[in-house]
Amino acid sequence: MKGDFLAQRLESALPIRFMKILLVEDQDDSRQTLRKLIELRGHQVVAVPSAEEAERAMAEETFPFLILDWMLPGKSGLDLCKELRERTDGDEMFILLVTARSDREDLEQALAAGANDYLTKPIDLSRLNVRLAVAERQIRELGERNEARRALQESARTLRDILENTTDGFIALDFAWRFTYVNPEAERLLGRSRDELLGNELWTKFPELCGSEFEKNYRRVMARQEPIEFEASDPAETKWFEVHCYPSGGGVSAFFRDVTERKRAEDERLTTGKLESVGTLAGGIAHDLNNILTVISGNIGLAQFEAPREAKNLLTCLGKAAQATEHAAHLSSQLLTFSKGGAPVKKVAKLGPLLTKASEFALHGSNVRAEVDISPNLWAAEVDAAQIEQVMNAVVLNARDAMPAGGIVEVTARNVHLDNKPGALLPGGRYLKITVADQGSGVPANISTRIFDPYFTTKPTNSGLGLSISFSIVKKHGGMLQLEQTSSSGAVFAFYLPAAKAEVLPPPPAVTAPRIHFNHQRILVMDDEAGIRDLTSQLLGSLGYEVTAVPDGAEAVRTYERAMQRGENFQAVILDATIRGGIGGVATIERLRSIDPQVVGIICSGYSDEAAVAEFLQYGFRGALPKPFTRRDLAEVLQRALMDAKAEPAFAS
Repeated sequence: MKGDFLAQRLESALPIRFMKILLVEDQDDSRQTLRKLIELRGHQVVAVPSAEEAERAMAEETFPFLILDWMLPGKSGLDLCKELRERTDGDEMFILLVTARSDREDLEQALAAGANDYLTKPIDLSRLNVRLAVAERQIRELGERNEARRALQESARTLRDILENTTDGFIALDFAWRFTYVNPEAERLLGRSRDELLGNELWTKFPELCGSEFEKNYRRVMARQEPIEFEASDPAETKWFEVHCYPSGGGVSAFFRDVTERKRAEDERLTTGKLESVGTLAGGIAHDLNNILTVISGNIGLAQFEAPREAKNLLTCLGKAAQATEHAAHLSSQLLTFSKGGAPVKKVAKLGPLLTKASEFALHGSNVRAEVDISPNLWAAEVDAAQIEQVMNAVVLNARDAMPAGGIVEVTARNVHLDNKPGALLPGGRYLKITVADQGSGVPANISTRIFDPYFTTKPTNSGLGLSISFSIVKKHGGMLQLEQTSSSGAVFAFYLPAAKAEVLPPPPAVTAPRIHFNHQRILVMDDEAGIRDLTSQLLGSLGYEVTAVPDGAEAVRTYERAMQRGENFQAVILDATIRGGIGGVATIERLRSIDPQVVGIICSGYSDEAAVAEFLQYGFRGALPKPFTRRDLAEVLQRALMDAKAEPAFAS
């Protein structure tokens, strides 16, 4: 009955949570009794008879609660308690010292040795319950403190690991501007080792920062005790940094990263925006200019055709007028190069010979020579060869002008792989990288962001269009032109072109076809400019064709359909690509092909680089006629389209 009573009293005070307890008692009976009493509270007890066995047990597992008998064979419980407290984790356990001594001095000695509590023999059950309850509560609190401390230590380790491995530079400064921490990325960005910096003053190690945005903002953070974000360049303005600075521990801490590439990308986008704005204007001007030039050159052609052969002076004047018109057309094509309309006429080609030829031609007769290094396995690219030659000419001439005393222009071409990166100006993939390096004095920092602006030049005799047009050409090829590097020893321009997916095709064998005259063929002309309709009709009439002219696509479809119903089919249609307020050439040919799949269409446009002109077959046309055009241009394009249709009546969709 007494045992049941004891068990009920112990069970009524069961602990809040299970614990593993190490009991060290040399008396077998006492050890077994204590073990059973403690286990009744739900704890797991490991009981050993000596301090040495206790140490072996603790080497294998952890015990948050130890009950030590003072007097033990060999090492005493008191000595074991002292040793345990001297360990690094000594404060993470609760120690209850059991002793037969009850003197005040002995008890004070037990507490001085590091015991959390003590229990005197003979053991009273109620006191044991009290001591165990107190121990459980304190162990729970101790565990919570230890867990919080471990979490704090782990957090500190994690933070240090993050700072050591982050891609941002990080420095910490104390109240006297001395370095207290420098991470590896900061070492790289600052060009100094942490051993060289720690304990030293920022302004002493980096005097060039005095008076800079860095000093201004760091001192502001220190004075106002508030964080700040800013961007600033190094004194040489070769690198830009994004800085997040905040007060920390009475000093200042700062994260910073190199954003030079991002700033360059922003400048490139600004340049692109300027070019697009100018391109919109240029495209419209060029379109209208080409319409005017078409009327001028066409009428000159008609006058030459109608003029008698003996009127030599008249024919000479008309010839000069025709040449002037061709020059104006070339200027118009330059404007269209960076206009908003269309794409280059591209073919897959090997660029090595083109780059070499363009470099040597641009430097011919000057005191500058080219050293060309083309990778022997340079990939092919899908390009408009004439436009890329124009780019090389402009960039090499720019390099030549940078060396008035003579020198060497180094031209290289390599295969490169670009990775997909956030904010990158080009998507990842295979590219050809062409660089042009001069030995001049470099591009001044104050104009480096303006060199691609239209009409910007530092040379009075230059137009300022060379680099801006080149920028636009490369962009339309899916690439990028940039000032890659500049210093007092020269500048390096680089442009990237996407590598072609297809192989270079051999040129088709030359075939000389007999000239065929298609007299009395019926032609439908569509153009919203009355002057061009009249001129085209006259030119076609002089070539022996019968012509019907209409102002827009809707009228062209109705006229074509009515002619088919009467059995008076048109043998070809010449459609202007752009009709103000009406249906243009591309939409019109789609409707005509739904009526007559064998319709022979020719696209005509004042945007000479319009996509439908550059790739007319993909849009359902048999030929393309860029404006301005001559009588001969019109005759040849029309004859070729009619011959192709005769050879292959069914047009591939």
